[in-house]
Amino acid sequence: MYTLPIDPADPGGALGGGTFLQDALSKPFCPVTAISHEVEFPWKSAGTWCRKGQAFYERGQYDRAIECYDRAIRLDAGAGAWYLKGCALTSAGRYQPAIEALDQAIRLDPASARSWYAGGRALYSLEHYREAAEYCGRAAELAPDCADAWLTRGHAFKGMGRTPEAIACYDQVVVIDPGRIEAWLARGTVLAAERRYDAALDCYDRVIALDPGNADAWYARGTIQILLARYEAALDCYDRTLAIDPDHSGAWYTRGCTFAALQRYEEAVGCFDRAVALNPDDDGAWYNQGLALERLERYEEAIVCYERAYRIRPRQTGIWYHRATVHRKLKRYDQALACFDRALRENAADTETWHQKGLLLFTLKRYAGAIECFDQALKLRPDHTDACYYQGESYYALQNYAAAVPCYQTMVREAPENAFAWNNYGNALYQLERYEEAIVCYERALEIDPENRGVWNNKASVLSVLSHYDRALVCYDRELQIHPENADTWYNKGLALFILGRYGEAVTCYTRALEVDPAKAGAWSTKGNALVLLERSEEALDCYDRALVIDPNDVEALNGKAVALVCLDRSTEAVRCYERLRRVPR
Repeated sequence: MYTLPIDPADPGGALGGGTFLQDALSKPFCPVTAISHEVEFPWKSAGTWCRKGQAFYERGQYDRAIECYDRAIRLDAGAGAWYLKGCALTSAGRYQPAIEALDQAIRLDPASARSWYAGGRALYSLEHYREAAEYCGRAAELAPDCADAWLTRGHAFKGMGRTPEAIACYDQVVVIDPGRIEAWLARGTVLAAERRYDAALDCYDRVIALDPGNADAWYARGTIQILLARYEAALDCYDRTLAIDPDHSGAWYTRGCTFAALQRYEEAVGCFDRAVALNPDDDGAWYNQGLALERLERYEEAIVCYERAYRIRPRQTGIWYHRATVHRKLKRYDQALACFDRALRENAADTETWHQKGLLLFTLKRYAGAIECFDQALKLRPDHTDACYYQGESYYALQNYAAAVPCYQTMVREAPENAFAWNNYGNALYQLERYEEAIVCYERALEIDPENRGVWNNKASVLSVLSHYDRALVCYDRELQIHPENADTWYNKGLALFILGRYGEAVTCYTRALEVDPAKAGAWSTKGNALVLLERSEEALDCYDRALVIDPNDVEALNGKAVALVCLDRSTEAVRCYERLRRVPR
């Protein structure tokens, strides 16, 4: 609240407002013994009531001051008394009656700059910015050197978002009064809003030069440094702020945000603790403390902070979303889904909430629900590549390969360097028997990441389907150079060698596969087949028996065992094996 200029020695006003009070105050005070019926009692004069009102005003007794000014107005309704009443009403926070009183002063004395200015101040307090700017503009016309009028006019323009006009007004103030700290601070704020950060810093530096102990200037300077991503410089400013004012809750809060931006979350939490201790109703501090605790994996504490923020401001953006993410990390999936749903009731247009809910449903293998969520996310933001990718993954998991293909196509178009997307695109095409296109996708994935796990194996599988076994073997070898413990690749390489009639090499590959994964029943069966062809039927029987331990109804193992028994002239056992094979459910 600005102190309005009231000169008790000049209640009529040097800037205008009539001379009746000046005349009244110029009359000498007569002792009681000298009073005649023709003498006016001083305590009944308008000037006396104004002086009495001013005494009450200076003691902050605004209602009693207003009573005195009303008495003065009843005696002599001049502009000065109306002005003083308007000032008292403004100080009492009764802005609308203040404006009415000041308008009356202006009607009586249209040239009174101070009445126009005081009216502008009252209008500004009511957030009637356009009218406030007009009143203060009139005051500035009448008294061009009235810094207060220019300052309030600047504030009014700022309130309307008319920053160029606001800056022009503040410029006038500092020309009139270069040491006016409030004008430099306000000018810096408006320049910052215009993203003229260096110019804003100059303003705050001027304030600090005028008043090195001005905590607000250091605080504002720190905020600009954050906007410029100069985090260490920002911390220095906040440290200076807190050295001046250790109870500056805003500085503790923004210092915490700065530490969080630097990923120094422990220090951030300490700052937010101080901020909420000083201001327990600061929902932003509680919320950001929750974020920092979440980064520190202190999930239960984070939930408490989010709940405190919610109680203070239920419409706080992001609370339900982050509560959901914490519950998900704690594997409380039902609670996480409930929080995501609540977040979407609060804001159904939040793309990331739809996306994250979709990811959770994907994790839970609830693919149809995940697809719906990703679809909503993509309606809101068609270029959301992650949502598009996981929508494709969900269709793939549902074996809807035709629907998955367009998702992967979009993904690789938007993110052409994503090797995983190219690989999975190839997998979908493989399932649709579009083998040549699948090979193109695998080759693109390998150009991006030659060591991408599984891609060489996938490409080799397609080449095998196309009977390009020699080329397939080259791919299997590349895969095994990178990942020698890949049981599937050893197994698939064995199949290709088997088809090429290279049975001994096939046996070696199956053996390597089984060393990595002894429970791979298919490898035992196919190894047995290769051994039979190598006339090593006794060894083959052992392989088939190992396969049947894993799966007693393994048709290939039963059939192969029967063949091996025949080769060993153990026909009775072979017959029993064929009979067992016929009983296997088909």
